[in-house]
Amino acid sequence: MTGEWIDDARLEEISKQIATEFDSTVPVFTLRKVAEWGISRPEVLALQRRGQVERIRHGAYCLGDHWSRAKDDDALRRRILALSAMAGMREPVYACGPFSAELHGLPLPSWEPKFIDLVRDSRRDTRPAHKGVKPRNRLDGVRIVSRNLTDEAVTTAVGIPVIGVAASAMTSAAHLTDEYAVGMFDAVLRLGATHEQLTEIGSRWISSKGMVAATRLVDLARDGAESVLESISRVRLCKRGLPEPILQQEFHDQRGFVGRVDMWWPQWRLIGEADGMGKYDDPQDLRREKIREDRLRALGLSVVRWTWNEIWDRPGDVVARLIAARAENIARPRAG
Repeated sequence: MTGEWIDDARLEEISKQIATEFDSTVPVFTLRKVAEWGISRPEVLALQRRGQVERIRHGAYCLGDHWSRAKDDDALRRRILALSAMAGMREPVYACGPFSAELHGLPLPSWEPKFIDLVRDSRRDTRPAHKGVKPRNRLDGVRIVSRNLTDEAVTTAVGIPVIGVAASAMTSAAHLTDEYAVGMFDAVLRLGATHEQLTEIGSRWISSKGMVAATRLVDLARDGAESVLESISRVRLCKRGLPEPILQQEFHDQRGFVGRVDMWWPQWRLIGEADGMGKYDDPQDLRREKIREDRLRALGLSVVRWTWNEIWDRPGDVVARLIAARAENIARPRAG
């Protein structure tokens, strides 16, 4: 059977059929699935010999051009491997940890995700999932655990089954530094999650490595932070003795609304602004920001700015500038 001759026209027809059904979002298919369309295993193997499909693991294949692109696209490669691993499981399987955060579009450091973490819905059976995965179905870089997901919110992101956004944040935070974990929590609060919800998820996943420490950080999350840079800045400044600032404070002058600032220390009349890369690539944006800052200073306020590199590599320098600005404000007599 495997040596039967298949003409080129038939192979082209099959290739187009597969490409139509499996796009760049879900580029993995199984022999069982294509058999439902009348495509046989020998025909898939013929496409594999031609380089039009790639075998990822036993019974799971990927379109050849997508696998080629995955060599330079780590996110695509992770999706392909995840879908291939899921195809070998009998129970429902979902992305979790930093991989699920990536699928939801949550903020992650550049070094994450290191692994493709998946969770098998085991109901009452919480034995390690690999005990139920045949060696031929295992993939390097893919980790599978078992958990009762009865009460877990699950969804689909980028074509992949995944736990909900709040659970993704909690299972990711267990792998992250404190600053990035708080940034993750701030991000999901902006999406509608609550502190109580995050803490409850942490209690259900408490047996996961790092979850106890991650749950303790939930109280540091704030729904006013608008970027991970702001979150990391707030945590790093507070760790170095500065009081927690008010977030997204609005200011007005006689002309009306001036703007909303990242951080505000009212007792010091001090504003802190975390400037991301590329924020002022447009000269007009830079000019508008200069006018905005002049109006803030005219109100008797000081403005201190810092960048990603400064708060990450030299946070002490940022603290020193803020303290110096505070001292100047205290020494300066208030207008009126």
